[in-house]
Amino acid sequence: MITLHQLKIFWAVAHSESLTRASKLLGLAQPSLSQQISKLEASIGAQLFDRNRNQLDLTDAGKFLLRKSELILAGVDEAMAGLQEFSEGARGVISVGALNSIARVLLPQAVRLMAKVYPGVELDVHEVSPGEALELLYGRRLTVAIVAADSVASSAVSFHKLDVFSDPYVLAVPKGMDLSKVEDSWADLDDSSRTMLNSCIQFNFGTPHQRRMEEWYHKALPHHRVISQSRTYEVALSLVQEGIGVAVVPALTVRIGKSNTFDVDLYRVNLPKRRIVGLVPSQYVRVEPYATFLAALEQAGRDIELPPIKDIPPFLKAIDPVVATIPDAAS
Repeated sequence: MITLHQLKIFWAVAHSESLTRASKLLGLAQPSLSQQISKLEASIGAQLFDRNRNQLDLTDAGKFLLRKSELILAGVDEAMAGLQEFSEGARGVISVGALNSIARVLLPQAVRLMAKVYPGVELDVHEVSPGEALELLYGRRLTVAIVAADSVASSAVSFHKLDVFSDPYVLAVPKGMDLSKVEDSWADLDDSSRTMLNSCIQFNFGTPHQRRMEEWYHKALPHHRVISQSRTYEVALSLVQEGIGVAVVPALTVRIGKSNTFDVDLYRVNLPKRRIVGLVPSQYVRVEPYATFLAALEQAGRDIELPPIKDIPPFLKAIDPVVATIPDAAS
């Protein structure tokens, strides 16, 4: 017989495309995963994967079982979530994955709203990258992943998508740096300001977004040099605050809490807004307390107040917005 444990392992391996990645995702040793997949194949009398070194490609039988396993596992998850409502004193745990810059601003308000209806629900917050959040969703270790839409490919996402909020990209500069009348980023500034504006802090995410941002920097600040690379917006903004250089960041990342912000000035740039979405397995969308949490998440997104943003500087208005476009995952 096929066991539920085997189905969960098969589902995770099928989405991971390699035993190494699935092992990390599930927290199980590779030999154990291989053994369970072999037992599953023996029990059904068909090969589920074509094995090419460490790569695993689904066979026709594997594709069929994947479609069926998604329905079975979704049904089990929905049943377990619904039964929690009948467990005296138990309201369950909602596991949420998000970048720190999103979690610290969005989640407190969402939890406060949800607690009015479900005060006993526990929130398990994972501060992870979008890629890690997606892996944890596939491994059924997260209930909700809150990510930027352009950070995950649409072909890799098979979850319900909830629009939470959008924030503009801004150029963060040291406090007091006036760019409001700068027509030429090289000729219209004194030596000190020119050096500062062309000292750029960029992000080393290793994604198409990073490459598009590099293209934007070359277009907007042709004389710039990268003085630092960062993997978090917090570090980049701390460097800007200390007068080390400038950085293009989503406006929300400048907020430290409900009312506090990094001590920097922000200028609007001609880049499309960053769309923040919640990804959640469809079986949780209409089941409590998850449905209430998702509604609270949407309300928290509507209630967010961005820090003050100044108008786009003249020298940036000439940048071709098509070249600078950062498409979301659906593009």
